[in-house]
Amino acid sequence: MRAVDFFFALRPLVLVPAWSFFLLGYGVARADHGGALPFPGTRLVLLTAVLVAVYLVNQVIDFESDRINGKGLFLQRGIFSRRLYVVVAAACLLGSLGWAAARGAGAGLLLAAAVLGLAYSVPPLRLSARPGLDMLANAAGYGGLALLFGAEASPPPAAGVWAARVAGAMLAVAAVFLHTTLLDLDGDRRTGKRTTGVAVGPDAARVGAVGLGVAGAGCALAARAPALVAGCAAVAVLALAAALPMRARLSSRSVCVAGSATFALAAATSVPAFLPLVALLALLTRVYYSRRFAVAYPAL
Repeated sequence: MRAVDFFFALRPLVLVPAWSFFLLGYGVARADHGGALPFPGTRLVLLTAVLVAVYLVNQVIDFESDRINGKGLFLQRGIFSRRLYVVVAAACLLGSLGWAAARGAGAGLLLAAAVLGLAYSVPPLRLSARPGLDMLANAAGYGGLALLFGAEASPPPAAGVWAARVAGAMLAVAAVFLHTTLLDLDGDRRTGKRTTGVAVGPDAARVGAVGLGVAGAGCALAARAPALVAGCAAVAVLALAAALPMRARLSSRSVCVAGSATFALAAATSVPAFLPLVALLALLTRVYYSRRFAVAYPAL
């Protein structure tokens, strides 16, 4: 049971957006190469290890706000210690970065992802508590670096096309991220964590998400990547639905969950096996949290 607990303590569902953009990047690069591009499995494993490390560190730093927001279960209930999280995070970081440097597997991009991820959580920078920068860090990490890492930094047909791809992805991620800050609004306010959602308030955040979503869809149209266009357009629609009058409004939780699902669907056009794997992971997570903690997660 302890091994199962630790697997879910790694928050595997939170990895889905990064995996999705990685696979989207791979799919775009494969299309650029006429469909002949080996799957970068090693890179996917290395990126996963870095993200696991970042998420473990984030849980240690956000111990109190996670407790208030009802997100913390493993550390807060004493199932695992913060020291264990730090040790595992260090091992993942050192192992993945060392392997990438030794094998030439995109070490520069991977290092950038690790630095950005740690800067997001760890003082004194702690970008997660700096309005605007928290959103930019998420957009750059998921929409930019993950996409590039999956594409193996392949040269695009034209520089403008690749810039449009990255911009579209980043803007879509930023739109969804604004809604994630609204989910944690109460705990962040009570612990003094000043996120973009806290700084601008719920109404402005919803309107801002619409602008970002529409801009992302516009950039994606110039990206010559149908799956990316579909994902960005869907996020724009979700953001619009979340900004409707109260009775018809889509919840921020629904935007976050549906946004992740949308990009998982888009990624599955490149790697069809990805969708059933995500569905299985979501099902197992739901069953585990229900039986272990009597919590409905994931939930719309």
